Amino acid sequence: MSTIQSSCAYCGVGCGVSVSSTQADWENADVSTLTLTGDSQHPANHGHLCAKGERLLDSLSQPNVLRYPVLRSGIPIAWDEASSLIADKFAQTIAKYGPNSVALYLSGQLLTEDYYVANKFVKGYLKTANVDTNSRLCMSSAVSAMQRTFGEDVVPGCYDDIEHAEVIILIGANTAWTHPVLFQRILAAKKANQTTLVVIDPVATATAKQADIHLAVAPGADLALFHGLLGYLADNKQLDHEYIATNTQGFEEVVGDAQLLSADVAKLAKQVGVTEAELTQFYQLFTQNRNVLTASCQGINQSVIGTDTTNAIINCHLALGHVGRAGSGFFSLTGQPNAMGGREVGGLATQLACHMGFSAPERELLADFWQVDHVADKKGLAAVDMFDAVAQGTIKAIWIMGTNPVVSLPNSNKIAQALADCPFVVVSEISPDSDTAKLADVLLPAQGWSEKCGTVTNSERTITRQRGFIAAKGQSKPDWWAISQVAQKMGFNGFEFTNSASVFREFAGLSAKVKQVFPSKIFDLSGLTNLSDSEYNDLLPTQWPIASADQIGQQGVRVFTHGVFATPTGKAQFVTPADTNMSNSTTSTGTVILNSGRSRDQWHTMTRTGHIASLRASIPEPIIQLHPETLAQYSVKEGELVTLESDVQHNTSQFALARVVIDQDIPKSMALMSMHWSEQFSLGKGVNQYLDNRVDPVSLQPGFKSQAVVIKPVELALQGIVFGSHDPSAQGMCWQVAQTLTTGVCHHIGFSRAEDGFAYQSTPHSLLWSANVNGQRVHVQCNMEKDIVCAIKVLSTTRVHLALEPMNAFIGKPIDKTFIKKLHQQINAGNSPLICACTGVTEAQIANQINAEFDQQVFHHGKQHLQFDKALDATQSSLGCGRQCGSCQSEVKQCAQAHWQQALTYVDLEYSTEEDVA
Repeated sequence: MSTIQSSCAYCGVGCGVSVSSTQADWENADVSTLTLTGDSQHPANHGHLCAKGERLLDSLSQPNVLRYPVLRSGIPIAWDEASSLIADKFAQTIAKYGPNSVALYLSGQLLTEDYYVANKFVKGYLKTANVDTNSRLCMSSAVSAMQRTFGEDVVPGCYDDIEHAEVIILIGANTAWTHPVLFQRILAAKKANQTTLVVIDPVATATAKQADIHLAVAPGADLALFHGLLGYLADNKQLDHEYIATNTQGFEEVVGDAQLLSADVAKLAKQVGVTEAELTQFYQLFTQNRNVLTASCQGINQSVIGTDTTNAIINCHLALGHVGRAGSGFFSLTGQPNAMGGREVGGLATQLACHMGFSAPERELLADFWQVDHVADKKGLAAVDMFDAVAQGTIKAIWIMGTNPVVSLPNSNKIAQALADCPFVVVSEISPDSDTAKLADVLLPAQGWSEKCGTVTNSERTITRQRGFIAAKGQSKPDWWAISQVAQKMGFNGFEFTNSASVFREFAGLSAKVKQVFPSKIFDLSGLTNLSDSEYNDLLPTQWPIASADQIGQQGVRVFTHGVFATPTGKAQFVTPADTNMSNSTTSTGTVILNSGRSRDQWHTMTRTGHIASLRASIPEPIIQLHPETLAQYSVKEGELVTLESDVQHNTSQFALARVVIDQDIPKSMALMSMHWSEQFSLGKGVNQYLDNRVDPVSLQPGFKSQAVVIKPVELALQGIVFGSHDPSAQGMCWQVAQTLTTGVCHHIGFSRAEDGFAYQSTPHSLLWSANVNGQRVHVQCNMEKDIVCAIKVLSTTRVHLALEPMNAFIGKPIDKTFIKKLHQQINAGNSPLICACTGVTEAQIANQINAEFDQQVFHHGKQHLQFDKALDATQSSLGCGRQCGSCQSEVKQCAQAHWQQALTYVDLEYSTEEDVA
């Protein structure tokens, strides 16, 4: 068996994976011959993977794969014809309307080599900086904050700081779900080193439930919290004045402003949304511990005050001399596998390659290196402005790579209309099924994660080789190759790359040149400039900066350790926030704050994970989580369907958006919904259609997290599930969600009129009957072809609970004398929610096991000596739930506690009854 080391395709932790094949010939390797495990030698994960990572091989079997270039008409064309068409359209558009009439929109899913060639093509040869990336949607506020303070987009610390920290603060980050492997490392440090874990989040997330301290701040209050902390540190004489005087600038202005906020702690606590005791306890962690590490993610970044909030966090660590010190300082948790790599090469419209800006010396260096007369001379349009320009008709040609802006951007209906009206849209994708791909004039087959080769950079600046292990199918090509073909068709030199290694060498060479001319820059790949193809192929995970080839394989590297920064003066800059009273949220009478977040087992717009049955099982339908008092306010009940209204999207359709779920852990004023859903999987599209396009004024990142919406109930006459054949355009359908099963696909459906539900898929060869099942009136319809079941529809006036896999097993079976009896038995069995995606363990299994452990303890030790922790450990040991990637640990514990409490109530009642009888 041979093995190839590569990198995981998901979050910015940057886990290494090992893929093994029983076949010696990798070129013809089939997925069935492959096994995937975590790479035990990789410094990011040491062999651990999350549920999504463990199922990477399952993601390869896409329902519909793009293998050849295709026109919007559906006609396939050759690559040569496709690249010529794109080149001609771009050239004609620029000739008529100027360079800024074209744009590229990229993705953190691209490799660094793809990003580099795209940046060179647009900024160096098309002469526009209209090239941005979906990293703008998740990371740009952290980028802007680090640029303002450090002078460069550089994360100072590394993962090793976790083990050195005395206090770890996670803010705006549900790390247990979004970065599970890193979170397990945090929990291990917490246990081994007695590290205090603090989670700052308005919601009692899975992460918060495992913290020592959960600070449930008001939405948008993070800025006041940390700006007030700086004032508190000054008031209590905790600052490192020598470090401040020697290594920083701007302190006096910011500290005076901060002390105005901290002067009245009681008032500040009320503004933050916590008690005075809670606020003081949190602030004292900074005064009582030397090593404090603060890590942030989307809850901070996706805000109209995200940059100022991040700078407020950095200000506190800077004032304590924490930056560059082991176990201390600010750390940015990256969302995508190569968001940092894209930033390194200038993938954002607001910067040039190798962390350069648009000053004349930087532009001249780049033009000289690329051997062009000049490069783009000013910042281009960032994501939101870019698609506004498409909508307004000023951008007339756009090339989108590896991302789904029709779903992921705010005001997504506007984005869809803009692309539909745009004269020329090119999309590079691995599947034609995404909402964006369906709007392409030219659809290009990109190589997928298992096929492409290059590099990615993770959250701690570690470069990892992405190694393809399956031969590219059809005519799918690397994205850098596709761009190079178009560039050459446009007559541009400098795109004669032979492989990804040749691209990387040029990028490293540019880095060396930048470092030579601008020695204060931290980013440095000069030690990798002369890699041969074989050395590039064998490159070990390596953390930059890398000034020498001798540093290949280095880890645990911190920067700014000597207090010298990449600013013009060499000193870090304190940043005063524009307005600490400013909130991230807007509400009015009758509205709630909509918080768009993540689901534990899904990724982005589900184009990669939505078809994996084990990952869909935990949350099969779009849900909206509301506090029970909020339900009462809107007169809706758990399990009912709702849609939303907002300033940008009114109730113009009857389609339901999500099913209501009660959640005591979220604030009464909030509605929480996953951002993953799209028209590809749900008739109601997704949550981003209701969000306006407000952005942070510095980073230009959209404020996804806190916008006002109104909840509108959707009345259904009938709802249920259909297995087997399905008509997606059925009359009167207002709820439709496709769910992949291990044996096929089922659809959750709903109708506003009962007659439409009964008419749906009725044929002359149908059996239709009604029955009472567990007190619920259900209507069952079976469609047959030659006595073989081809569809089963189960409808009711309320939500239907079914075990999906066993129900789907009836499809394709002959109808015999016992068929209806067996079907009724299965319908009557109901269903139990999935808790652990890794093991497939359901709530019912946990309940059964925890009850068994409870009974055993009562039998052996009596009621007075019950130990829940012992029962939980035995349950997890028996079932395996929460013991693999660990991302469901909080849910497992919560489920077990609920059933343990039920058992306690029952045994109390039992003892009471015995006493009464006696």
